[in-house]
Amino acid sequence: MAVRNANTVKESFLEHPRLYFSAKELVDLRKKRDQKVYSLIWANMKTSADWCLIRPIREEWIAPVDPDPIYANLYDRFFAMMHDMTVMEHLAFAWAYSGDARYLERAKAWTLACCRVWKCETEGEPDGGNAYAVTRLLKGVATAYDIIYEGLSKDEREEIRRMLVEVGGKYYRWYLDHPTLGTLAGQGPHHASVETTSFGIAALTLLGDVPEAADWLKLMVEKHRQSLLPEAIASDGAQVEGSTFRASTMQYRIAFMDSLRRVTGEDLFTPFAKNMDARLAFAKIAASKTEGYDQVHETVVLEPSYGQINYYSPLLVALAREYRNPLCQHLALWDKTIGGVQKTRYITDNGEWMLFSWGGYAFVWYDPTVPAVVKPDVPLSFAFPSVTEAYLRDSYDSGGIVAGLRRNEVVVHAGGRPVYASTHALHKPPATVNVSNVTLGDDGNVAHLTCNGEAGSGFSRQEMILRRPGRLTFIRDTDTAKTFWCYGHPAWQGNVLQWEDGTTLEVERGTLDSLDPSGYRDEIVVGLGKLKLVDPHPTVYPLIKVSPASGKIIIQIKRDKRGNK
Repeated sequence: MAVRNANTVKESFLEHPRLYFSAKELVDLRKKRDQKVYSLIWANMKTSADWCLIRPIREEWIAPVDPDPIYANLYDRFFAMMHDMTVMEHLAFAWAYSGDARYLERAKAWTLACCRVWKCETEGEPDGGNAYAVTRLLKGVATAYDIIYEGLSKDEREEIRRMLVEVGGKYYRWYLDHPTLGTLAGQGPHHASVETTSFGIAALTLLGDVPEAADWLKLMVEKHRQSLLPEAIASDGAQVEGSTFRASTMQYRIAFMDSLRRVTGEDLFTPFAKNMDARLAFAKIAASKTEGYDQVHETVVLEPSYGQINYYSPLLVALAREYRNPLCQHLALWDKTIGGVQKTRYITDNGEWMLFSWGGYAFVWYDPTVPAVVKPDVPLSFAFPSVTEAYLRDSYDSGGIVAGLRRNEVVVHAGGRPVYASTHALHKPPATVNVSNVTLGDDGNVAHLTCNGEAGSGFSRQEMILRRPGRLTFIRDTDTAKTFWCYGHPAWQGNVLQWEDGTTLEVERGTLDSLDPSGYRDEIVVGLGKLKLVDPHPTVYPLIKVSPASGKIIIQIKRDKRGNK
């Protein structure tokens, strides 16, 4: 494919849809709904699309409020725009892949309603608190417009374009007035990436339709080439603001880069391949996912409830396609909910609900010619020094042992569940306490992770030794009792906890003092710990206390092979 200037549109993409497929390509995509993995993605998409049909359409704008001391208004607005983007995009993709008129009519209604409600964003001036949400909303309107274009009347198309131009124009001028926005010089890498990719997708939708779009797109591509693609993700593959932000950064990068290449021919995947690796996903994904609300660490260690495998799987199928990576494909297909709307447990007091939908993208990004296999030379241990994280895994079998260290926090997954999860302060975000002298070695049979504890960590030295297959030893030099929590209802006898599948945790040095079956509560708090959200699935977990013996705690975790999934 010839590379062309970002100001131009390939002749074959002058018509809509064009961002992720053409009308001709859509004929073939619809035929794939009954084919193997496509059928799973489509079944989940359809279930969620039917749910989207009954979501009440938004009628009123949520205006910014100042002051907003606990960020309640900020999160109402953010979740509302995330919800609206999710519903209209999901319905649009569902219509595209099925031809079902119900989805088209509701997608039209949602898209037009969002234009009428959120055009009020032209009031006031853009700022960093609003851009993160507003640019996503623009992306949602633009993506839906592109997909359902043939189902819109001339007047409806003009109304949507006018909203995108008026709101988008304010943000373009904002970028021009603040040149460091959208770069690491003036903004955090995640927010900059999400905002500029979203704005870039809006520009791609309008390219050739309105004159402003060419300049919008040129600026967004420049910001990515010069700053965001080479620098927003650390050289070791981590994201310094948090691993969940890394997944989200990749989602939006891929959506922008894919549509950019299709519409203009400009390829960013090849020159920035080294900045698109999936090592963090390889390190963290621990178990498969079925229906139900997500829980913290449930399928991905050291991730909040919304950052589980269903958050990772769409970007993994895209990376599998782009770079012919079978391990990406293997892990992505552990998500049995792939294609569905991700209904998080994040809801404000006013009922605004944070939703995600990458199902339509997963369907078009999935490439069945990439095998879902694990090659013998794939790594099993990972270090991310930029964020003081390291991971050990037993294998790439769902339910195997996966252990993660982030600063002084430790999570161990075995048998498809967390069996050891550190907790520092109940009902509060974990303390940001670092560790030093992190070392990681792995000869293929034994992996060994060590670190020293800084002041306030509660230990002087810590080790994790993973002997494959299925045995992890956790050693902590400390004079202080340690509490941790776990999933399930393990049987407690003496110094041993045992789960129903045979997985065991034994305190080999020290004493297992207590087990409170409901001692740890997963409360969802945002806004720098100020805003507690409404949780539709409040969850409690067993809390365990262990005391050291002669300055040391040694815990042995064993994975019974009978429980392999």
